Amino acid sequence: MTLCLGIGELMVELAPTQTPNLLQRGFAGDVFNSLYYARMMMPQDWRVALHTGLGTDQLSDDMIDFMANHHITCDNIPRIENRTVGLYMIQLHDGERRFSYWRNDSAARLMMRDPEQLADKLANARYIYLSGITLAILTPDDRAHLLSLIASAKNADKTVFFDSNIRPKLWDSMDEMREAITEAGRIVDVILPSLDDEKMAFGDNDDIDVATRYLALGAEAVIVKNGSAPTLFSTASGHQHYAPCPIDSMIDSTAAGDAFNGAIMARLAAGDSIDDAIKAAHKCAAIVITHIGALAPKHLFSNEFG
Repeated sequence: MTLCLGIGELMVELAPTQTPNLLQRGFAGDVFNSLYYARMMMPQDWRVALHTGLGTDQLSDDMIDFMANHHITCDNIPRIENRTVGLYMIQLHDGERRFSYWRNDSAARLMMRDPEQLADKLANARYIYLSGITLAILTPDDRAHLLSLIASAKNADKTVFFDSNIRPKLWDSMDEMREAITEAGRIVDVILPSLDDEKMAFGDNDDIDVATRYLALGAEAVIVKNGSAPTLFSTASGHQHYAPCPIDSMIDSTAAGDAFNGAIMARLAAGDSIDDAIKAAHKCAAIVITHIGALAPKHLFSNEFG
Protein backbone atom coordinates (compact mmCIF):
# COMPACT_ATOMS: atom_id res chain seq x y z
CA MET A 1 0.00 0.00 0.00
CA THR A 2 1.36 3.43 -0.96
CA LEU A 3 1.95 5.63 2.08
CA CYS A 4 2.07 9.42 2.10
CA LEU A 5 3.52 10.60 5.43
CA GLY A 6 3.33 14.14 6.79
CA ILE A 7 5.43 15.33 9.72
CA GLY A 8 4.18 18.32 11.70
CA GLU A 9 1.88 19.83 14.30
CA LEU A 10 -1.90 19.58 14.50
CA MET A 11 -3.52 22.32 16.56
CA VAL A 12 -6.89 23.46 17.83
CA GLU A 13 -8.29 26.13 15.52
CA LEU A 14 -10.70 28.82 16.73
CA ALA A 15 -12.26 30.43 13.66
CA PRO A 16 -14.82 33.25 13.29
CA THR A 17 -18.44 32.44 12.51
CA GLN A 18 -21.34 34.44 11.08
CA THR A 19 -22.29 35.31 14.67
CA PRO A 20 -20.19 38.11 16.20
CA ASN A 21 -17.97 37.03 19.11
CA LEU A 22 -18.76 33.36 18.51
CA LEU A 23 -15.84 31.13 17.52
CA GLN A 24 -15.97 27.64 16.02
CA ARG A 25 -13.54 24.98 17.21
CA GLY A 26 -11.76 22.84 14.69
CA PHE A 27 -8.40 21.17 14.20
CA ALA A 28 -5.75 22.29 11.72
CA GLY A 29 -2.04 22.77 11.13
CA ASP A 30 -0.03 23.47 8.00
CA VAL A 31 1.19 19.92 7.31
CA PHE A 32 -2.10 18.32 8.31
CA ASN A 33 -4.03 20.77 6.12
CA SER A 34 -2.01 19.67 3.11
CA LEU A 35 -2.62 16.01 3.97
CA TYR A 36 -6.35 16.70 4.25
CA TYR A 37 -6.51 18.10 0.72
CA ALA A 38 -4.10 15.50 -0.67
CA ARG A 39 -6.28 12.74 0.79
CA MET A 40 -9.24 13.96 -1.27
CA MET A 41 -7.25 13.62 -4.49
CA MET A 42 -5.26 10.46 -3.84
CA PRO A 43 -6.46 6.95 -4.71
CA GLN A 44 -8.59 5.57 -1.90
CA ASP A 45 -6.34 2.56 -1.45
CA TRP A 46 -3.40 4.81 -0.60
CA ARG A 47 -2.67 5.45 3.06
CA VAL A 48 -2.15 8.97 4.41
CA ALA A 49 -0.62 9.44 7.85
CA LEU A 50 0.60 12.20 10.17
CA HIS A 51 3.53 11.90 12.54
CA THR A 52 3.33 14.36 15.42
CA GLY A 53 3.34 14.45 19.20
CA LEU A 54 0.15 14.55 21.28
CA GLY A 55 -0.77 14.59 24.94
CA THR A 56 -2.66 11.95 26.87
CA ASP A 57 -5.71 14.17 27.44
CA GLN A 58 -9.18 14.05 25.92
CA LEU A 59 -8.40 16.82 23.44
CA SER A 60 -5.53 14.79 22.02
CA ASP A 61 -7.80 11.75 21.77
CA ASP A 62 -10.36 13.90 19.97
CA MET A 63 -7.68 14.85 17.44
CA ILE A 64 -6.90 11.22 16.67
CA ASP A 65 -10.61 10.52 16.16
CA PHE A 66 -10.92 13.59 13.95
CA MET A 67 -8.05 12.45 11.75
CA ALA A 68 -9.46 8.94 11.51
CA ASN A 69 -12.81 10.36 10.40
CA HIS A 70 -10.95 11.99 7.51
CA HIS A 71 -9.05 8.80 6.68
CA ILE A 72 -5.71 10.05 7.98
CA THR A 73 -3.98 7.77 10.45
CA CYS A 74 -1.94 8.93 13.43
CA ASP A 75 -0.58 5.88 15.22
CA ASN A 76 2.73 5.00 16.86
CA ILE A 77 3.43 8.56 17.93
CA PRO A 78 4.80 9.98 21.19
CA ARG A 79 2.01 10.61 23.73
CA ILE A 80 3.41 13.08 26.24
CA GLU A 81 1.98 13.22 29.76
CA ASN A 82 1.46 16.70 31.22
CA ARG A 83 1.39 18.22 27.73
CA THR A 84 -1.49 18.96 25.42
CA VAL A 85 -1.94 20.41 21.94
CA GLY A 86 -1.32 23.91 20.63
CA LEU A 87 -4.09 26.37 19.82
CA TYR A 88 -4.51 29.28 17.41
CA MET A 89 -7.24 31.83 16.74
CA ILE A 90 -8.05 33.40 13.36
CA GLN A 91 -9.01 37.06 13.07
CA LEU A 92 -10.29 38.21 9.67
CA HIS A 93 -10.33 41.57 7.90
CA ASP A 94 -11.42 41.71 4.24
CA GLY A 95 -10.42 38.09 3.72
CA GLU A 96 -6.91 38.52 5.09
CA ARG A 97 -6.16 36.86 8.37
CA ARG A 98 -4.21 37.43 11.53
CA PHE A 99 -3.33 34.66 13.94
CA SER A 100 -2.84 34.46 17.68
CA TYR A 101 -1.01 31.36 18.92
CA TRP A 102 -0.70 29.39 22.14
CA ARG A 103 1.74 26.59 21.35
CA ASN A 104 4.90 26.91 23.47
CA ASP A 105 4.12 23.78 25.51
CA SER A 106 2.64 21.77 22.66
CA ALA A 107 3.28 18.03 22.75
CA ALA A 108 4.17 18.27 19.05
CA ARG A 109 7.46 19.87 20.06
CA LEU A 110 8.43 16.45 21.42
CA MET A 111 7.49 14.45 18.31
CA MET A 112 11.11 13.22 18.10
CA ARG A 113 11.08 11.73 21.60
CA ASP A 114 11.13 8.23 20.05
CA PRO A 115 12.85 8.68 16.68
CA GLU A 116 12.60 4.97 15.88
CA GLN A 117 8.84 5.39 15.55
CA LEU A 118 9.38 7.93 12.81
CA ALA A 119 12.22 5.98 11.20
CA ASP A 120 9.93 2.97 10.80
CA LYS A 121 7.26 5.10 9.14
CA LEU A 122 9.75 6.72 6.79
CA ALA A 123 10.98 3.29 5.75
CA ASN A 124 7.44 2.38 4.68
CA ALA A 125 6.51 5.71 3.10
CA ARG A 126 6.70 6.54 -0.59
CA TYR A 127 5.95 10.25 -0.30
CA ILE A 128 7.00 12.50 2.59
CA TYR A 129 5.89 16.03 3.43
CA LEU A 130 7.16 18.50 6.02
CA SER A 131 7.50 22.24 6.46
CA GLY A 132 9.59 24.97 7.96
CA ILE A 133 7.14 25.09 10.85
CA THR A 134 7.92 21.43 11.55
CA LEU A 135 11.58 22.39 11.85
CA ALA A 136 10.89 25.54 13.86
CA ILE A 137 9.09 23.88 16.76
CA LEU A 138 11.86 21.33 17.39
CA THR A 139 14.99 21.73 19.49
CA PRO A 140 18.21 22.05 17.47
CA ASP A 141 19.19 18.46 18.29
CA ASP A 142 15.77 17.07 17.36
CA ARG A 143 15.76 19.16 14.20
CA ALA A 144 19.15 17.79 13.16
CA HIS A 145 17.96 14.24 13.87
CA LEU A 146 14.83 14.76 11.80
CA LEU A 147 16.79 16.15 8.86
CA SER A 148 19.17 13.20 9.07
CA LEU A 149 16.23 10.80 8.85
CA ILE A 150 14.80 12.75 5.91
CA ALA A 151 18.15 12.64 4.10
CA SER A 152 18.28 8.86 4.56
CA ALA A 153 14.73 8.56 3.24
CA LYS A 154 15.59 10.56 0.13
CA ASN A 155 18.63 8.36 -0.45
CA ALA A 156 16.28 5.37 -0.28
CA ASP A 157 14.31 6.74 -3.27
CA LYS A 158 11.48 8.34 -1.32
CA THR A 159 10.09 11.59 -2.73
CA VAL A 160 10.25 14.45 -0.23
CA PHE A 161 8.07 17.58 -0.52
CA PHE A 162 8.91 20.64 1.58
CA ASP A 163 7.21 23.99 2.14
CA SER A 164 9.63 26.44 3.77
CA ASN A 165 6.61 28.15 5.42
CA ILE A 166 8.77 30.81 7.01
CA ARG A 167 7.53 32.07 10.40
CA PRO A 168 10.28 34.17 12.06
CA LYS A 169 8.46 34.35 15.42
CA LEU A 170 8.90 30.59 15.85
CA TRP A 171 12.70 30.80 15.61
CA ASP A 172 15.31 32.03 18.08
CA SER A 173 17.00 34.06 15.35
CA MET A 174 16.80 34.77 11.64
CA ASP A 175 20.20 33.17 11.17
CA GLU A 176 19.00 29.93 12.78
CA MET A 177 15.93 29.98 10.56
CA ARG A 178 17.85 30.57 7.36
CA GLU A 179 20.38 27.87 8.23
CA ALA A 180 17.69 25.26 8.94
CA ILE A 181 15.64 26.09 5.83
CA THR A 182 18.78 25.95 3.71
CA GLU A 183 19.80 22.59 5.18
CA ALA A 184 16.35 21.21 4.40
CA GLY A 185 16.64 22.55 0.87
CA ARG A 186 19.66 20.34 0.33
CA ILE A 187 17.86 17.09 1.12
CA VAL A 188 14.38 17.38 -0.40
CA ASP A 189 13.04 16.83 -3.92
CA VAL A 190 10.22 19.34 -4.41
CA ILE A 191 10.19 22.71 -2.63
CA LEU A 192 6.99 24.77 -2.39
CA PRO A 193 7.96 28.22 -1.05
CA SER A 194 5.96 31.45 -1.02
CA LEU A 195 7.56 34.44 -2.69
CA ASP A 196 6.86 37.04 0.00
CA ASP A 197 8.31 34.78 2.71
CA GLU A 198 11.47 34.14 0.75
CA LYS A 199 12.02 37.80 -0.16
CA MET A 200 11.73 38.74 3.50
CA ALA A 201 13.99 35.98 4.82
CA PHE A 202 16.60 35.61 2.09
CA GLY A 203 16.51 38.91 0.22
CA ASP A 204 15.48 37.40 -3.11
CA ASN A 205 14.33 39.91 -5.71
CA ASP A 206 11.77 37.73 -7.47
CA ASP A 207 10.49 34.19 -7.92
CA ILE A 208 13.31 33.31 -10.33
CA ASP A 209 15.82 34.19 -7.60
CA VAL A 210 13.98 31.93 -5.15
CA ALA A 211 13.91 29.01 -7.55
CA THR A 212 17.52 29.45 -8.61
CA ARG A 213 18.71 29.44 -5.00
CA TYR A 214 16.86 26.23 -4.12
CA LEU A 215 17.83 24.48 -7.35
CA ALA A 216 21.47 25.27 -6.55
CA LEU A 217 21.03 23.49 -3.21
CA GLY A 218 19.97 20.32 -5.03
CA ALA A 219 16.17 20.43 -5.32
CA GLU A 220 14.76 18.71 -8.40
CA ALA A 221 11.82 21.11 -8.70
CA VAL A 222 10.74 24.38 -7.12
CA ILE A 223 7.16 25.67 -7.24
CA VAL A 224 6.98 29.27 -6.03
CA LYS A 225 3.55 30.42 -4.85
CA ASN A 226 2.71 34.12 -5.21
CA GLY A 227 -0.87 34.68 -4.08
CA SER A 228 -3.07 35.83 -6.96
CA ALA A 229 -0.04 36.31 -9.24
CA PRO A 230 1.26 33.49 -11.47
CA THR A 231 2.92 30.46 -9.90
CA LEU A 232 6.46 29.64 -11.02
CA PHE A 233 7.55 26.07 -11.77
CA SER A 234 11.31 25.62 -12.09
CA THR A 235 13.71 22.78 -12.76
CA ALA A 236 17.24 22.63 -14.09
CA SER A 237 15.65 22.67 -17.56
CA GLY A 238 14.05 26.08 -17.14
CA HIS A 239 11.20 28.15 -15.69
CA GLN A 240 7.51 28.38 -16.51
CA HIS A 241 4.72 30.53 -15.05
CA TYR A 242 1.11 29.39 -14.54
CA ALA A 243 -1.74 31.85 -14.03
CA PRO A 244 -4.09 31.00 -11.13
CA CYS A 245 -7.87 30.71 -11.41
CA PRO A 246 -9.85 33.98 -11.50
CA ILE A 247 -11.36 34.68 -8.09
CA ASP A 248 -14.56 36.70 -7.57
CA SER A 249 -14.17 37.20 -3.83
CA MET A 250 -12.06 35.94 -0.96
CA ILE A 251 -13.57 35.16 2.43
CA ASP A 252 -10.54 33.68 4.23
CA SER A 253 -7.10 32.98 2.80
CA THR A 254 -6.20 30.60 5.64
CA ALA A 255 -4.62 27.38 4.29
CA ALA A 256 -4.80 28.38 0.63
CA GLY A 257 -1.11 27.57 0.28
CA ASP A 258 -1.51 24.35 2.24
CA ALA A 259 -4.33 23.27 -0.07
CA PHE A 260 -2.19 24.11 -3.10
CA ASN A 261 0.64 21.99 -1.71
CA GLY A 262 -1.63 19.05 -0.95
CA ALA A 263 -3.06 19.06 -4.46
CA ILE A 264 0.40 19.28 -6.03
CA MET A 265 1.65 16.38 -3.95
CA ALA A 266 -1.38 14.20 -4.69
CA ARG A 267 -1.42 14.84 -8.42
CA LEU A 268 2.32 14.46 -8.97
CA ALA A 269 2.32 11.29 -6.88
CA ALA A 270 -0.50 9.94 -9.06
CA GLY A 271 1.58 10.57 -12.18
CA ASP A 272 -0.10 13.71 -13.51
CA SER A 273 1.83 16.19 -15.61
CA ILE A 274 3.03 19.36 -13.90
CA ASP A 275 0.54 21.34 -16.02
CA ASP A 276 -2.39 19.29 -14.72
CA ALA A 277 -1.04 19.24 -11.16
CA ILE A 278 -0.71 23.02 -10.93
CA LYS A 279 -4.12 23.51 -12.56
CA ALA A 280 -5.69 21.25 -9.92
CA ALA A 281 -3.76 23.01 -7.15
CA HIS A 282 -4.99 26.42 -8.27
CA LYS A 283 -8.58 25.16 -8.34
CA CYS A 284 -8.22 23.64 -4.89
CA ALA A 285 -6.82 26.85 -3.39
CA ALA A 286 -9.54 28.92 -5.08
CA ILE A 287 -12.21 26.81 -3.40
CA VAL A 288 -10.56 26.95 0.03
CA ILE A 289 -10.55 30.75 0.20
CA THR A 290 -14.34 30.81 -0.12
CA HIS A 291 -14.60 29.11 3.29
CA ILE A 292 -13.77 30.35 6.80
CA GLY A 293 -11.07 28.24 8.44
CA ALA A 294 -8.33 25.94 7.22
CA LEU A 295 -10.36 22.88 6.25
CA ALA A 296 -13.08 23.48 3.70
CA PRO A 297 -15.90 20.88 3.64
CA LYS A 298 -15.31 18.13 1.12
CA HIS A 299 -18.63 18.67 -0.65
CA LEU A 300 -17.31 22.00 -1.98
CA PHE A 301 -14.84 20.06 -4.11
CA SER A 302 -17.22 17.51 -5.60
CA ASN A 303 -17.88 19.42 -8.84
CA GLU A 304 -14.18 19.87 -9.60
CA PHE A 305 -12.65 16.70 -8.22
CA GLY A 306 -15.45 14.19 -7.74
